[in-house]
Amino acid sequence: MKKIIGYLAGIIIVFFFFDVADVFAQNCSWRSYIDLPTANISDGFFVNFNGGYALSSEAENKFDVNGSIEYGIAGFIAGLKVYTEKTFCLDLAYQIMEQSGSFPSLSLGLENITNKSHISPLGEAGLIDELYYPRPPEVASAYLVATKEFSSIVEMTFGLGRGRFVGYGPRSKYLNIDAFSDEKHEDFGVGLFGGMKFSFPVGAAFILETDGRDANMGFRYEAGIWKGTLSLDKIEHFFADSDSLINAPWLSLSLSFNPVGGEGKADETGTLRIALKDQSNGSRIPGKIIISKGNVERNFDILTTKETVLQLEPDVYKITVFAAGYKMKTANIPVKARGDLDFEISLSKVINPVVKQSMDLTKAAAADYKYGRLKEARKKLEEAIALYPKNTKAQKGLQLVKKAFADNIGSLKNKARAREGSGDIRGAITLWEQVLAWEENPAATQKHIQSLRDRLDARSRKPVKTRTTPKVTKKAPVKKKPSLSKQQIADLYTKGLSAYFDGNYKQAIKYFQQVLSADPTHAQAKRYLGEAKEH
Repeated sequence: MKKIIGYLAGIIIVFFFFDVADVFAQNCSWRSYIDLPTANISDGFFVNFNGGYALSSEAENKFDVNGSIEYGIAGFIAGLKVYTEKTFCLDLAYQIMEQSGSFPSLSLGLENITNKSHISPLGEAGLIDELYYPRPPEVASAYLVATKEFSSIVEMTFGLGRGRFVGYGPRSKYLNIDAFSDEKHEDFGVGLFGGMKFSFPVGAAFILETDGRDANMGFRYEAGIWKGTLSLDKIEHFFADSDSLINAPWLSLSLSFNPVGGEGKADETGTLRIALKDQSNGSRIPGKIIISKGNVERNFDILTTKETVLQLEPDVYKITVFAAGYKMKTANIPVKARGDLDFEISLSKVINPVVKQSMDLTKAAAADYKYGRLKEARKKLEEAIALYPKNTKAQKGLQLVKKAFADNIGSLKNKARAREGSGDIRGAITLWEQVLAWEENPAATQKHIQSLRDRLDARSRKPVKTRTTPKVTKKAPVKKKPSLSKQQIADLYTKGLSAYFDGNYKQAIKYFQQVLSADPTHAQAKRYLGEAKEH
């Protein structure tokens, strides 16, 4: 019931305008740019109004109010318009194919179906700047038009048509086939027409168009069921002689709306909002989105400054998003009428083979570190950093491995010094040889091991007594009681060894002197005291 009331209200409004005396109809249409048809055909019922004002003070008709109604279904659309209160015209169009990949939308149309041969916005008389000689008849102006959306910003339309699309002006004559002939074929002449639309995210667009009759430019704003266009028509007169300004240029305002439904109705579409971000750090990144339904694809840019907002008919769409240097993502998204979907899609960076190899080595090194295989872990981490110097995980891992190495070396050195302190030279050598396997610069350790081996050799080369000598009874010297306990002496000796092998010879001399002060017979302290003084 609401739809029927809407239909009646729209028809009454339109015919109220049609009933006013001296009302003229230009080609205002939901599917047009300004005056030229496009290949985009929408389902639904549309009401269109147009008002124009002649900027020339010499124009005979200064003001023009126009209107039309259209109904589209399944790719077919019919429109009714009035040139005067006694002259009615019918327009028909059919969309042969929708845009698919690199192929544009394509439509056939027939305009100005009426019983008059020569008609214009002023009726049979016509505007002075359209009274060519000979004048192509505007009745049954057939055309073929293609429209291609290259991105969310740029759309182009190009077509061939007869009748109202053919002109013989000073410049427009080059847009029809008679430009290549000495004769004029006004009944069968075919002219070129075309235009461009530059859209902006806020719903606004800038339009340029031309055919054999006019060149027009304007701004359009579209929101839901409403579409409005402010245009400057017949701009070719700005470049003509002053005598040609009798009927143009014109300043026009068009308004179209869909009162009862169809593709143009806002509450029958769903809203899709999409933004892209870097998965690693969460920052916004620019990219593109491809929306596919059947064989039809549409491309849109995704900016970093704001999300991309799309109005889509209820359906299931294949959504593909991608950005330079990131892995592409694809998903099937159902869009419902009046639904509002908000997506912030995270994309991961594409890793080149060298970086991937570095990351794999880092992962393997982490497993080696976990199970104590420090040498293997260090080798893999060093290879990973050599392949990809910016591998921060490998750099941090190598620091941990080096610390573990230092801890192991320190523990082995302490054990080896304790063995030396207890007189177990062979056991100390065994531990020092283990230190060699861990150290990166083992020269000092190698020298110390050699000194320990020399001590063992000196022990084995002690002279054997060949004759006995008479024992001489000597008075045993009175032993001086040590000022420190045995444990304190051993601790001082261990500290001296630690300072000695760390290269702190002054501190080592101090400890060995304290040991000898408490126990002058301590042979090892004497030996290392002498070696420390040599450095």
